[in-house]
Amino acid sequence: MRLQQVDLNLLVILDALLRERHVTRAAERLHMSQPATSTALSRLRKVLGDELLVKSGRELRLTPRAESLIDPVREVLATIEQSIVRPPTFDPSRDQRTFSVSASDYVGVTLIRPLLGRLSHLAAGLRIDLAPLSERYLVALQRDEVDLAFLPDRLVEAVSLPDCSRMPVIHDRFVGAVWSQHPAAGGRLTAEVLSGHPYLQFGTLEGTRGLVEADLDEAGFSRRVEAMSMNFVSMPFMLAGTDLVTLVPESLGRRVAHAADIVLLEPDFPLEPLRQSVYWHSRRDRDPGHRWLREQLLTVADAATATG
Repeated sequence: MRLQQVDLNLLVILDALLRERHVTRAAERLHMSQPATSTALSRLRKVLGDELLVKSGRELRLTPRAESLIDPVREVLATIEQSIVRPPTFDPSRDQRTFSVSASDYVGVTLIRPLLGRLSHLAAGLRIDLAPLSERYLVALQRDEVDLAFLPDRLVEAVSLPDCSRMPVIHDRFVGAVWSQHPAAGGRLTAEVLSGHPYLQFGTLEGTRGLVEADLDEAGFSRRVEAMSMNFVSMPFMLAGTDLVTLVPESLGRRVAHAADIVLLEPDFPLEPLRQSVYWHSRRDRDPGHRWLREQLLTVADAATATG
């Protein structure tokens, strides 16, 4: 293989194929037709001397050669994007830019929504593509596949992200929540309230308990779980008309208390606060557009903290 045989367009298509592991999805990501993407895959196979994607039942899997190319191809394209393609300056009033963001529904309500409101007055050409956190969020961050990812600090403390930068954006606390007509409404969240009423538990993508649930278990608080949700925002709205009790981030609870017809209960025991940071690949540190967006996010986060 000679370097002259590989053009930038082929590398972009190869990157999409390695990410999606599916020709049609890669075509959709690239805004190309499926036949054109298949033709490009054939060229790549010939140039690289490898099948790259092979059938495994009804799915496609990457060959060992393709697996070994994931990081080098992403590195090359990211370097070209940051050093050559990306303009050296950013003018929010004129420039067009799309940022990919991974965040929970809770972050979407507490930070992304006010951020969008702020951006609508400052940067008409800027677009935010928001997606939920996937199970491979760490890989996406380390491979620079997402511009910003919002993660609980305690979730990241146990892993290493040497190639990523971070900025704290959320410091919240957990409080109890019940329907406004609940027998415990107007009181405090005690161990007796937790154990004496059916409990709405927060779960994670992996089907495990959330961090606050693990804290309650470690402290020895018993609960009778009758429902579970992986969506923080929906939890307050699941309480009306029931005897359920749950825990929610206070900032979220205050925002939706009236609409959800709930009241918040002050915990009678200490709970670990909810701290979240936004993470990005360090190669974006000096990207002027990315830096501008982080500045706007920090302004929104400071305002949210002050209001809370």
